[in-house]
Amino acid sequence: MSAVGAADGSPGRKPGDQAARMFEPRRGDRQETTRRIEQITFHRETRLLPQAVPYRGFSQLDRSESTSKTDLYDQLAAQLSSLLAGERDLIANAANFAALIFHALPDLNWAGFYFLKDDELVLGPFQGRPACVRIAMGKGVCGTAASTRATTIVPNVHEFPGHIACDSASNSEIVVPLIKGDQLIGVLDLDSPIDGRFDSEDANGLNRLVSVFVETIEWQ
Repeated sequence: MSAVGAADGSPGRKPGDQAARMFEPRRGDRQETTRRIEQITFHRETRLLPQAVPYRGFSQLDRSESTSKTDLYDQLAAQLSSLLAGERDLIANAANFAALIFHALPDLNWAGFYFLKDDELVLGPFQGRPACVRIAMGKGVCGTAASTRATTIVPNVHEFPGHIACDSASNSEIVVPLIKGDQLIGVLDLDSPIDGRFDSEDANGLNRLVSVFVETIEWQ
């Protein structure tokens, strides 16, 4: 079959080719457009790649083998005070507190908060794997610590009656109640894959950190 002739009668062209060619950029125009696109791309990439200024707070902690737990908690208390200074929001401060201790204390696989709401503990900010959302008062390690308002250390969670297993990797746990005035706010919960990870030094140090945290928040 022969090709359809163009409107001007020239062979091999289809109707509409001439109109289409009217909108094709000339060679010089194409080069100029390409140059402008390259300039725009260059400037856009430059704006999207500013000089990063890393936060160096965690790296300043001395976690060498010669550093005692007391010294480590002293450093953490100073950092936490600085980190929470000027902020009163409960969630914001709890989130930064959880991140600080999770990255600063060794051998943790979970660190976070449960807050008291309508007579049960509800999950708050944390670091680690997804956790149980609600815990009844008096149930598990968290519920027990909340109901007794006492720091609870469990060397082996598998031997604790009624233990609530959120992460199968957890083998030991410490829970510190959060109390402001005479009000129970919730608990700070730390888990470790190491048996017997927590002791009285951790209890004292964490209670000190909790005191710093509680003083910064507003609770009704």
